[in-house]
Amino acid sequence: MAKKKVTFEDAMTQLEQIVTRLETEEITLEEALKLYQDGLALMAVCKEKLAAAEGSVMLLQKQAGIWEETPFIEEES
Repeated sequence: MAKKKVTFEDAMTQLEQIVTRLETEEITLEEALKLYQDGLALMAVCKEKLAAAEGSVMLLQKQAGIWEETPFIEEES
């Protein structure tokens, strides 16, 4: 997948389309590997954008004087 500017939302939409294709279509092994590779690249874009957003939120909280570091706790399912 060529590097280009992609929004978080576009990357998520493309990831959902890839998952749907992998789950529902009869595709060759080569196609599946290409889709998987594309998905990994999109996942990296999403992780990068989420990290940048988290940094921005922390900066805004610090500037507002309300920053307090709290660990993220996942809900148990």
